[in-house]
Amino acid sequence: MSEKQKVIIVGAGISGLAAAYYMKKKNPEAQVTLLEASDRIGGKIKTVRRDGFIIECGPEGYMARKPTLTNLIKDIGLGDKLVRSGSGTYYIYVNHRLRKMPNGSVMGIPTKLLPMVTTGLISPLGKLRAALDLLIPRVYQDKDISLNEFFERRLGAELVTNMIEPLLSGIYNGNLSDMSLEATLPQFAAIEKKHRSLILGMKSIQPPKQAGASKKASGRFLSLSCGLDVLVEKLASYADEIRLNTPVRRVESGKITLEEGTELKADAIILATSPKQLGPLLDFPEAWNLSIDKRTTTATVALAFKKGEVESLDGTGYVVSRKEGLNITACSFMDHKWSYTAPEDCTLIRTYVGTAEDAAIVEQSDEEIEKKALADLRKIGKIGTPLFSVITRQIDNMPQYTINHNQRVQVFEEALAKISGIYACGAILHGVGLPDCVDNAMHVAEEASNQLKKNEEAATNS
Repeated sequence: MSEKQKVIIVGAGISGLAAAYYMKKKNPEAQVTLLEASDRIGGKIKTVRRDGFIIECGPEGYMARKPTLTNLIKDIGLGDKLVRSGSGTYYIYVNHRLRKMPNGSVMGIPTKLLPMVTTGLISPLGKLRAALDLLIPRVYQDKDISLNEFFERRLGAELVTNMIEPLLSGIYNGNLSDMSLEATLPQFAAIEKKHRSLILGMKSIQPPKQAGASKKASGRFLSLSCGLDVLVEKLASYADEIRLNTPVRRVESGKITLEEGTELKADAIILATSPKQLGPLLDFPEAWNLSIDKRTTTATVALAFKKGEVESLDGTGYVVSRKEGLNITACSFMDHKWSYTAPEDCTLIRTYVGTAEDAAIVEQSDEEIEKKALADLRKIGKIGTPLFSVITRQIDNMPQYTINHNQRVQVFEEALAKISGIYACGAILHGVGLPDCVDNAMHVAEEASNQLKKNEEAATNS
């Protein structure tokens, strides 16, 4: 190669960093530059170390059954740091008390009769309504609907309110009435299509083999005992250049215009930026439609305690039903899930505030957020005085896959494909989890790399 081909990646979150790694893996001779508008890399991944605690302020881990990220971690030499989460009872706070999630329930969907009959999570009438799932016809008819419509029609409003909604909102921080079945939980549409009944379908499915940890471990998540920021730094080392505090104004075929006016030439451009930037950067209707799609704002409140200050819980945490009217939506006992996150005589609790309907609390001061979070935690269990807290806000950047999301993504990608040399990946497109983002980045980097090689061959033969 007489002159290095230049690749510019906009955004240094997990998607952009993974794209940089895969570009260098596929095309080692390319010059890869990362442009990041903020003053740090990593995006939502942020690890804080303090007084022996390892605090993940964003994602704490990822689903073990999705192998792409596990393979990446092993490829870059961090495989020996992989750890599987601890397992234990999980609770839902509903009707003013913590109640155990019934054995055999998956995402709140029952697969065993006795635990559902005896649970106090829903009333006898609610249980009878849920059992109608065994009889009613299919709800999904190959046309996207909301999660709320799908689950309510199959299992009834009470089970959705008391079990499914708290669990899914804790994961996705969305409103089930807005969230797309096809984009968010397509596996449930497929289960219903095959088995008609969700209960029978879920019961027939054996848990998939999980990648990356020993068979003895039972937790469903993986993380890095050294902290996820080590993954960030390791991936960043594969880029030839990283420019922080470098916002981009405009992206065109072969050229990027920075906010301050400088133009940068590029043979390939990969957009791994926040969804709200797609419209302004690309300025075509399909990009704007993704930019204006619903996003939510949340805050993570990490609280460090001496063990004697916290009532012990025989599990890893709980979610909170929204009908309880609390500020917090979920609570994780991080040292129960990940033993390395706190010193032996301490406990690390992580709770979450802000919902899709009401994010006003996130705009309040750290002191006020901590005060309200502690007040709610103390309504549920014994909580003393924290040693310290770490509060992290995610402002207007948590994508919500609303109804017909997949269709909007498809037309966006079709429109983008008509622009030579520009590609896109990120949480707004094909999944918000870390493995989804890495998988998307891998495929986009492969596509861009293949095109660069074709361009080089064409230039050589001309």
